[in-house]
Amino acid sequence: MCFLHIMKTISEDTLISYWQRAPFTEIADFFSILEVCLQNFRYLGKRNIIRKIAAAFKFAQATQNNGTLKGSNSSCQTPGILPQWMYSTSSHDGHKHHRSQTLPIIRGKNAFSNPKLLQMIDSSMASNSNDTDIVHYADTEANIATEVCLTILDLLCLFTQNHQRQLQQSDCQNALMKKVFDTYLLFLQVNQSAVALKHVFAALRLFVSKFPSAFFQGQADMCGSFCYEILKCCNHRSRSTQTEASALLYFFMRKNFEFNKQKSIVRSHLQLIKAVSQLIADAGIGGSRFQHSLAIINNFANGDKQMKNSPFPAEVKDLTKRIRTVLMATAQMKEHEKDPEMLVDLQYSLANSYASTPELRRTWLESMAKIHARNGDLSEAAMCYIHIAALIAEYLKRKGLFSMGWPAFLNITPNIKEEGAMKEDSGMQDTPYNEVSSGSI
Repeated sequence: MCFLHIMKTISEDTLISYWQRAPFTEIADFFSILEVCLQNFRYLGKRNIIRKIAAAFKFAQATQNNGTLKGSNSSCQTPGILPQWMYSTSSHDGHKHHRSQTLPIIRGKNAFSNPKLLQMIDSSMASNSNDTDIVHYADTEANIATEVCLTILDLLCLFTQNHQRQLQQSDCQNALMKKVFDTYLLFLQVNQSAVALKHVFAALRLFVSKFPSAFFQGQADMCGSFCYEILKCCNHRSRSTQTEASALLYFFMRKNFEFNKQKSIVRSHLQLIKAVSQLIADAGIGGSRFQHSLAIINNFANGDKQMKNSPFPAEVKDLTKRIRTVLMATAQMKEHEKDPEMLVDLQYSLANSYASTPELRRTWLESMAKIHARNGDLSEAAMCYIHIAALIAEYLKRKGLFSMGWPAFLNITPNIKEEGAMKEDSGMQDTPYNEVSSGSI
């Protein structure tokens, strides 16, 4: 907290002068400290804060009544005990209390797992508890988290504003850019209040505008991480956060379209499809909240007058349609786990939704082949492997590593044309396909 207070009150000229003189290792350490601050002063949620403070309140009362607080007496007032407990750490015997030199105990590492607190949280509060005091402390905790978030955002914006040239080196594919981006991304990886998130989304829009090549050129790692975290926010319980996240995602796709000279949104399309696949397993997205966010994105596309006569709205609608197909098929697959024919049909639908993403399409085609083989349908399993071979052949042809693409398999089945729907993205160059892959099918 002292560090952040200094950063908040120090002059911008002094900070800029330090950054210009400091070597990269010191700059990296500086951002690491900011990340530690974000993690330790993350927003806990008002309900959670109130429950923890209520438990602290009961603990203070219990220790006072038992005479275990040194210097306590019957005339002590509760509002004086609560701050003493919150800002103290107990020794091993549980009776000696010392002033903490770091964080309030409510934010301590073991606060959530303290057995005494967990036991007290479930019971009712003491009859003489002061609800006003508890709400006051909850607001204080929430305001501290928001203030920390905004202070670090200001520092990041100031840094990027004065180091734009260094960040743009090697088409934004450099260690400094990665460190700055990781710090920005941490805002979405730890809990933030809805108020703080509005400012985070605004800062991210500015960051994407300043450094589009970091996301839409070269390796796709940063683009993929960004899409993953924003999609998680699209599933947020707060409607305002859903709307803000959807707006940022639409803005991101539009920037991709403009970066590609209004030709396509290949990079964001591929990375969003991959992120959805990961989030289905990681966060269980797909409910009404996420569907609402997809509807918001479509509404943005329909109402964007500047893009009305371009292919961009159609590309956005195609992407959201594919995402819905993935979500629907995944949900139905869980319902029909014991129905092999229905399961294969759903997997085929899912594989088609991944037609533009070779790695994911191959995964689902292989899954279909295994189900067919397990059921004794060997010709259907063989057809799945033919599609996989055509998919890899098409990929290798577009990379200039193979002479023929999917047409080489046209004599076997006319349906092989489906493998020509692959989208090309230079950032997908790390796809592990080669001539050996094709030969091993």
